[in-house]
Amino acid sequence: MIPRPLLVVLVHALPILGLSFGVLLGASSLAQGLGDAGGAWGLFWGAMVALILLVIDALLLLAALGLAALDKEDPNRDGREP
Repeated sequence: MIPRPLLVVLVHALPILGLSFGVLLGASSLAQGLGDAGGAWGLFWGAMVALILLVIDALLLLAALGLAALDKEDPNRDGREP
């Protein structure tokens, strides 16, 4: 059984990480355009960290929901194979 608070955290992290990735990448482009190479580099790698966390979060959520679906019993099933 997957704890519900874990699923809530994983679901809420998806849009937060997605927006973080977009904002950090946009800020990196803006800093690059303004000539701040160090700031652009830091923001770019911050965006890459957000992207990696987003992918990990999506994979964990997929696995957790798959396990939850397998754990749920089918009320129409009478114990015999179809």
